[in-house]
Amino acid sequence: MNTLPTSQKCIVNSGYCRFGAQTLLNLLEGFDDLLEGVINNQDVEYVHKIRVGYRRLSVMLPFFMPFFSKKKYKTWHREIKKVTRLLSKARDFDVQIDFVEHYLKTLKSPVDNAGLSALLKEHKNCRKNMQAQVIKEIENFKTSQTLAEIRICCENLLEQQTDEAVDFGYMLQSAHRNITLKLTDFLSLKRYIYLDNEPLCHHQMRIYAKKLRYTLECFAPFYENRLESEIRWIKTFQDTLGEVHDCDVWIDCIQQFNRKLHKEIKHKATKNSSFVVLDESLKIFTAYIWDRRKKYYCQFIDCWNQSMKRGFFDQLVTKTSQRIFMASQEKIYQALTHHTVKLAVLSDIHANLQALKKVIQDAEMRGAEIFVNAGDSVGFGACPNEVIELLCEKNILSIAGNYDVAVLNNRSDTKGERKTTFKYTKECISKASASYLALLPRELRLEAGGKQLLVVHGSPKSIDAHLYPSTSTKKLQRLAKVANADIVVVGHSHIQFQCEVDKTVFVNPGSVGRPSDRNPQTAYALLSFNPFKAELIRLSYDVEAAAYDLRKRGLPESFAQMLFCGVSIDDVVKDDKVKKFQIDANCNVAVASCEQFSKALWPDVEHCRQVTRLALALFDGLSDIHKLGKRERCWLECAALLHDVGLSKGNGAHHKESMQLILNDTQLPFPSKERRIIASITRYHRKGLPKLKHYNLASLDIKSLHSIYVLVALLRVADSLDYSHESSVKMLTVKTRAKEVIVDCLSEVDLLMGLSRFNKKKFLFEKIFKKEMVLVWNQQ
Repeated sequence: MNTLPTSQKCIVNSGYCRFGAQTLLNLLEGFDDLLEGVINNQDVEYVHKIRVGYRRLSVMLPFFMPFFSKKKYKTWHREIKKVTRLLSKARDFDVQIDFVEHYLKTLKSPVDNAGLSALLKEHKNCRKNMQAQVIKEIENFKTSQTLAEIRICCENLLEQQTDEAVDFGYMLQSAHRNITLKLTDFLSLKRYIYLDNEPLCHHQMRIYAKKLRYTLECFAPFYENRLESEIRWIKTFQDTLGEVHDCDVWIDCIQQFNRKLHKEIKHKATKNSSFVVLDESLKIFTAYIWDRRKKYYCQFIDCWNQSMKRGFFDQLVTKTSQRIFMASQEKIYQALTHHTVKLAVLSDIHANLQALKKVIQDAEMRGAEIFVNAGDSVGFGACPNEVIELLCEKNILSIAGNYDVAVLNNRSDTKGERKTTFKYTKECISKASASYLALLPRELRLEAGGKQLLVVHGSPKSIDAHLYPSTSTKKLQRLAKVANADIVVVGHSHIQFQCEVDKTVFVNPGSVGRPSDRNPQTAYALLSFNPFKAELIRLSYDVEAAAYDLRKRGLPESFAQMLFCGVSIDDVVKDDKVKKFQIDANCNVAVASCEQFSKALWPDVEHCRQVTRLALALFDGLSDIHKLGKRERCWLECAALLHDVGLSKGNGAHHKESMQLILNDTQLPFPSKERRIIASITRYHRKGLPKLKHYNLASLDIKSLHSIYVLVALLRVADSLDYSHESSVKMLTVKTRAKEVIVDCLSEVDLLMGLSRFNKKKFLFEKIFKKEMVLVWNQQ
């Protein structure tokens, strides 16, 4: 029996499971007869039909992948792909042979068809020779029992499913997601549409069009008129691009055949009349193919222009999105009529997936049946698309916030960090996510537990207004009259509060993903109605994971610090200015904090102090060649004191752990950018060298990167000189010459044991400064 893996049962909807199993079973009908037809070579259409069937199967199977074990799925997918590839080659020959035969019937002069007849003969021989390989591959495929296994698994799945009510919203969400993903692939090549000399891109676009069409056909039963007009339109793209591709294949094929002919001519050292006839006939056929290509390419361009004029692609995404809203809201509105319903109120998620997951998990544990989101689902966080997918998956009723609207309208007059996050969100948000945001209303009116609710982002008057616990009673009274509701849910200010004015309760659940009250915990509210109660809830969540997501996307460190400190990005910028001023004025404050931090985490303080002394001696002795200043010296001193704190997490990759501890601890008094720099210096004190592809370096400027490389080089050398952790080196001086740098150490013991470490870790220094570094020691 095929059963769902335990980890997947929670995410697989019963109705969607039935739909997937039946869809695959329907697709597999008649496959066995087609396989026999290919083996017997009775009709070339058998190859065509079986190839199309396999392609449909390879496109649709991933939609229902969660129903099967990963091992089985990978095996099926590999076997199907292998046989489809060979059948495609066979089908291409069949199509070309049929095309030439029909074309030859239109010709009367033997001069016109001589070359084509030779080409046709060669194609038929190739196809005949290929048949044995086709039969062998088909027999191997039958032996693998792939189709039989898929049938059995699907039949078992249908038997396992209960008659529970179908969550149609989940099914529509899956359909919408898969359709928009395939559409995004198709549109990703639109920049090549008007370039008629990009055959490979046009061919790939045709493949994407075919996959999109199969996807639409798969989920067509969910939609009005079964998406018939949309499927026809996409098929037009597929067909015209297919004809263009066939012409490109012919042109390439004729060129190869011509080269072969001329090679034979050269070999025979003659050019008789028969070769001239062949050459002329192929030129005529080539001209015909070029005219045909031009005709279908123009048809494709015309189809594209009409699509853009009609807004076809946007309409397709909107159509699939609207069905989700309609299906999910029906179910939600039925649940809201019960007096015992519990309503989870969210706001200002700001693309923080980790925080959203924690809130949903907690709210469901507390019995929340319905979720309402007061807007600003995107912006400032790393995962806008993932957050929107989760909102859809959980059927969360949402409205648009001011940031959502700004992203849609591409309007931002912000600067600095705010401009950075706006650009990131705009660039990475998918077409499906943008469509979702575009459909969101600006306010939402509900009746829950016998009470009237109004959900807005800012205030009942303005999407941009801020309401705080300190907002005057008079202002709230005016807004209560405008709201005309028992409960008004607001967001935008990121500050939790509830208050009652003239029998109207205002509730701000706080921010899920970007708290601004110097408390990094995520926030939401839980409403119950018998009697009415608004519970304001704060939860700890995996802030480190959320910060890691931001860093991996190449966003500045200030965004991660915003989450750790629980403040706005503007407050982070202000705090950074103060910290920078304090460090510039007196580095000793930062150094003392680093020493205290290091001592608390790792007891080998003397090694850190020794490495720090050696690193600073190198820095001072080499100032003429590195030309760094007081601030960079402070960075090196702090990094040296902290370089081994990661050992508190274990010996494995402690250099990376050191970086994470520095990045994530809010007690260290570093501005955001300097924090990233110091953490990066510790990251590379051992093992691998800095690489620009590493996420911790991604958002830094060239000047900062240069400083990191130089300081890492010095720290690596200093660390090698105390490899024994015995503080043997009592004095270090540096002498710089034209082609070398002499590091002269006064030591209590023979440094021969540490020489190999020194020679290994000096590499980066020598690479940067193009000077050999030589170690000389004198025993005390």
